[in-house]
Amino acid sequence: MLKNYFKTAWRNVLKHKMYSAINIGGLAIGMAVSFLLLLYVYSEFTYNNMHVKGDRIYKFLRNQPSEGVIYTSSVTPAPLAPAVEKDYPEIEKVARNNGTSDMLAGYGDVNIKLPMMASDPAILDIFTFDFVKGKKSKALDDPSSIVITEKAAKALFGDADPIGKSIRLNDNKFSLKVSAVIKDHPQNSSFRFDMLMPWGTYGTQQPWIKSAGWGNYSFTTYALLKPGATVDAVNIKLKDITKRYDPNNKDNIMFLHNWRSLRLNGEFKNGVNTGGSIEYVRLFLYLAIGILLIACINFMNLSTARSEHRAREVGVRKAIGAHRWSIVQQFLGESMLMAFMAFFASIVIMMLLLPVFRDIIGTPMELPYQNPWAWTAALIVTVVTGFVAGSYPALFLSSFKPIKVLKGQLITTKTTVRPRQFLVVMQFTFAICLILSSLFIYKQINYIKERPLGYNNKGVLEMDVEGALVDRFEDFRRDAIASGAIIDGALTSGSITDNGSSSWGITWPDQRPGEAKIPIDQLVVTYHFTGTYGVEMVQGHDYDINRPADTAGIILNESAVKLMRLKHPLGAQVKWQGDNRTVIGVTKDFVWGSPYEPVKPAIVGFMKDWTGSIGLKLNPAKSITESLALIKNVYKKYNTQYPFEYKFTDERFDSKFKTEKLLGTMATCFTGLAIVISCLGLFGLASFSAEQRRKEIGIRKVLGANTAHLWLKLSQEFIKLVLISFLIGAAISWYNIDKWLAKYTYHTPISLWVFIATMLVSIALCLITVSWQAIRAAWANPVKSLKSE
Repeated sequence: MLKNYFKTAWRNVLKHKMYSAINIGGLAIGMAVSFLLLLYVYSEFTYNNMHVKGDRIYKFLRNQPSEGVIYTSSVTPAPLAPAVEKDYPEIEKVARNNGTSDMLAGYGDVNIKLPMMASDPAILDIFTFDFVKGKKSKALDDPSSIVITEKAAKALFGDADPIGKSIRLNDNKFSLKVSAVIKDHPQNSSFRFDMLMPWGTYGTQQPWIKSAGWGNYSFTTYALLKPGATVDAVNIKLKDITKRYDPNNKDNIMFLHNWRSLRLNGEFKNGVNTGGSIEYVRLFLYLAIGILLIACINFMNLSTARSEHRAREVGVRKAIGAHRWSIVQQFLGESMLMAFMAFFASIVIMMLLLPVFRDIIGTPMELPYQNPWAWTAALIVTVVTGFVAGSYPALFLSSFKPIKVLKGQLITTKTTVRPRQFLVVMQFTFAICLILSSLFIYKQINYIKERPLGYNNKGVLEMDVEGALVDRFEDFRRDAIASGAIIDGALTSGSITDNGSSSWGITWPDQRPGEAKIPIDQLVVTYHFTGTYGVEMVQGHDYDINRPADTAGIILNESAVKLMRLKHPLGAQVKWQGDNRTVIGVTKDFVWGSPYEPVKPAIVGFMKDWTGSIGLKLNPAKSITESLALIKNVYKKYNTQYPFEYKFTDERFDSKFKTEKLLGTMATCFTGLAIVISCLGLFGLASFSAEQRRKEIGIRKVLGANTAHLWLKLSQEFIKLVLISFLIGAAISWYNIDKWLAKYTYHTPISLWVFIATMLVSIALCLITVSWQAIRAAWANPVKSLKSE
């Protein structure tokens, strides 16, 4: 029997090729997009799951109260790890690291920059790394050892065995011997290093770390709890660790938070975990379900739209004794067959869309061909899709009365059309929600981008301070200006687009009790800072190489002056980094933190040896290509071994909108898809309605109705459906958009014109979709539709 069902279904698919292609194609596109979204959601939910002790791995976080607000951060002092190891028996292992940064590595004639991280040897016991060569137990014991990934081994040594070979590091400043090789990190891992050096060696290369005390919060610390230990009990004991070791900063409270959960729940407000990117992942999960659902609705509408063509078949089968259940099984069999055909087509579509999808989400995601669980899940989704999509057509078509359908009388319009109208309203409500969401996401991004930055980020590039540029930057700058490539250049402690450094213990005149504990953002520079970045001075001057006294000065932004209540800031004494400094200038506030938040108080301090980034203002009289070629020539004169690498500040600034852009791009793509699928459903309903009202149209034409009148008559019922969808979709969107925008201090208003434009576009799409069926019905010869009466 089952074989006969599928044989009949296959014959129907072949008999109506165009209809089958549209129906299967629509379902395949919906399934492909839904599967890609589910793949992304799965990747996010399984992030960092490769570490077998993940449920016992915790990261140290710090709560710091300031002005009535508690700020949470993950940077910790270097002495924390040995103190915890000594005082807390519940903790099995503890390791600190410095974060990952690129370092020049060389072997033979090969010189490349690879991401390097330094850590205590315990990191190999806390996390799970797959060792390909060498022994884990001794990999970082020797201070002269280094662990590398397969990718680094291939890049430096080719096919040769790297174990025991020495790698030149940081332009031959020191060398380390390869002790082990680990597999490359999976794409859903937080680790990005290709080289791992012992913490002790890092301390030897950076002597300041040995003297970095409890006041220097610059590192990350991980802990592995012993089996049976509870994090709540450990956190209670951790509350006084800062007080015991650093009484001056006793208000800083250390605590542990599960490391794996930080990926999706990494946001804290006033010291309390408030979620994080889990909101967006859930949104994509709902999108996946929504896209699949409207594809199923589309399948239902197109299937039932062809009811008249199947009515006589059902009537004949019932007349010769077929039960309703057997007819239901037959139509479900057809929908299952189409669902599986759509499933195989969706795999092809996914293979084609995957590169585009990777670019959108910025993750090197792969299709899990070798994962049996993924195939099982996909097959279950396909079966459910086939059942859901085929259930309504099967119940509807099997309900035909044989006597009526064999006389050419179908079921009354109201009982058949209303469920389909409901389905179309669902489709368009979903599409209208997506249209409104896309428009407001891009409106918000543009609103923030148009906010004054306080500096000029156009035509400015930034690069790391490396090699000879550490000591000879002024020579490099002079040569670059002489070549005509740039008009100015400056050394800074970091990029102007990232406020990754702050300081406290700062004092100023008439300071109130407790204000010394307020953390203030800091950017350390030397000379030419304001000229390079176009930062506007409102009082005083920038650090001047011809004024030696400026090296003992300090520059504040307007927010810092306001915080310190300095009526006459120039000449005021501010203690920063342990030294009394004289305020020599005040800049306008410039955005270097979150563009969505108010500018925080900031200090632009002078320290000759505290450098990490170079900013270069390109010559506007030359093309960017020409300027880059000239800079590269000058750069290679000083750093022959280093690759010439740079980033433009406007691109770095744009990366702050990564999440919003991803959301906007995804919403736009799915909006287009939802509109296409919804219009197909509307087309099916219009086709069905025109078929049902064939005789009515014939009578109206005989009575004198013209084409325009009939077109309006047939179209207005669909406009009503779209207007109902708009009202529901607009109410849902207004609530959610208002909630989303409330997260931002600066946000675009909810404009009425966006809703009006969306409504007009929806009506236009509706008319374009149904007009063909309406005009075709209006043009039909009334004699043909009435001769059967």
